[in-house]
Amino acid sequence: MTDQITETQGAVVVSRRVGPAVTRNKVKRRLREVFRHELPCLKSGLWIVVTAKPPAANATMESLRSEWLRLGKRLSIFDDSLPDQSG
Repeated sequence: MTDQITETQGAVVVSRRVGPAVTRNKVKRRLREVFRHELPCLKSGLWIVVTAKPPAANATMESLRSEWLRLGKRLSIFDDSLPDQSG
């Protein structure tokens, strides 16, 4: 086992309870975009799995991002430079 720092990786899980395939894919695209946008602010070497709940089907991009930031701060996954919530 080596001590090198690995790249942070993420996955999005969306069950059928969220809605039909079109809705599930839209939620996945939105959550992947939030992850991609915030990736530079995340600590290295993390494996992050996001599980979308049914309310995510009707959530706006802004609300998904603000929830991501709230939970990320709670879990301490951000580097010292926490992203701003302005978008």
